[in-house]
Amino acid sequence: MSEVAKQAIAEVSHINIDELIKPKSFTAELEESIRGHIHEELTSWLFFRKLAADCSSANICLHGFAMLFDRFAAQCLLDMHWLEKYLITRGGTSKPTPIHPPSNACFPSSPVEPVRPTRDALAVQKRLLEDLERLVVLATRSGDTSLAIAVENRFLRKQVRYVKDLGDLLQQVTRVSKQAGLGLYQLDMELRKFKGKISWAYSNDPDKHDRQVDDLVTRITEGMEVTEGAKHHGFGH
Repeated sequence: MSEVAKQAIAEVSHINIDELIKPKSFTAELEESIRGHIHEELTSWLFFRKLAADCSSANICLHGFAMLFDRFAAQCLLDMHWLEKYLITRGGTSKPTPIHPPSNACFPSSPVEPVRPTRDALAVQKRLLEDLERLVVLATRSGDTSLAIAVENRFLRKQVRYVKDLGDLLQQVTRVSKQAGLGLYQLDMELRKFKGKISWAYSNDPDKHDRQVDDLVTRITEGMEVTEGAKHHGFGH
C-alpha cells in the first residue's frame, strides 16, 4: 500500500462521516426539531392506542370507533418511523426520549360519552399539524429546501385532511349525542362498515376532486367525439 493511500485512509478514519453527509442548511436546531416531532408522533400514537383499547372494551363496545383510532395510531407510528429514517439519511442521529401517557386519553364508559374524546382526538391531530407547519417554517428559514418539500409532500397534505375529517366527525358525534340512543350505534356501524375509515373523507381530499373533474371532462370529451363521429357518418340529424 502506498503512502498516499495510507494517508487518505488515516484522514477518513478520523472523520465523522455523518458530518460529511449533512449540508450546512441542516442545522442542529433543525435536527432537534425533527426529533421533537418524532416525539409528538409517538405521544399521539399512545393516545390513539388508548382510545382504541377503551372503545374495544365490553363496557363501551364501539368497535367502529376502535378501528378509527387504531388507524390513526398506526399512521402516527408509520410517520414516526419514516421521519426517523429521513433524519438518519440526512446525517442526523436518533435520540429517543421518554413517552409519558396523555392524561386526557380516556373514553368514558359510564355513561358512554363520545364527544369529549373525539374533541381530544381532533386537538391531537391539530397539534401534529401545527408542529409540522412549524418544522416547515424552520426548514425554509434555514434554507433546507429538501426537508421543507419532504414534510409538505409526505405529511402536511394528509394531516390537513385528518383535522378536517375529525372536525366533521365531532359535528356528527355531537348531533347524535343530543338524544341518547340509536344514533351513536348507527355512526359506529358506519365506521365498522368502512373498516375505521370516515366514509365522507373523500370529500375533504382536493386531489380526489381533481381526479373526479378529470374523469368528467374525459367522459364529456369522449361523448362529444362520438357525437361528432356519428354526424360525420350520417347518423345525426
